[in-house]
Amino acid sequence: MKLGYVFMVFLMLFSCNRNAYKAPENLISEEQMVDILYDHMLLNAAKGINKKILEKHIANPTQYIFDKYNIDSTQFAQSNTYYAHNSEVYASIYERLKERLELDKKTMEDLVAEEKKKRDSIRKAKTIKPDSFTVLKYGQKKLSPKNRLPSKRFDSLRKQNQ
Repeated sequence: MKLGYVFMVFLMLFSCNRNAYKAPENLISEEQMVDILYDHMLLNAAKGINKKILEKHIANPTQYIFDKYNIDSTQFAQSNTYYAHNSEVYASIYERLKERLELDKKTMEDLVAEEKKKRDSIRKAKTIKPDSFTVLKYGQKKLSPKNRLPSKRFDSLRKQNQ
């Protein structure tokens, strides 16, 4: 039993040894890693929105990213593992990725707001004000309901009495 405890303590001491994870030979740079993760997140978001359209244009999104950056899955996995073991560097990569995504989000929100403003102004221009004159196709003027003369009502009882 004592031998078991000694073995467990020995095992714990060696398992807690913090050997630095060695960088692989073909390590992807931090900037390129930010770009790869950015593209990966965008493609995953596109899958969530409409997978059929994405598959129509890009057969294998993950392979598309690897081809775009001239890397392979092993190189990416080794680099990702290396950066994951270096938590400060990995946090820095994800912080830059977060800033980039937030900047894109802000840009898209501004574009959507501008487009909405444009659509609202077009919609306002198309609406007809009820108390104004409008010109028809043939140049005739149409009176609004406020400006029309009251129509003559035909009283059926009055006519019968006469």
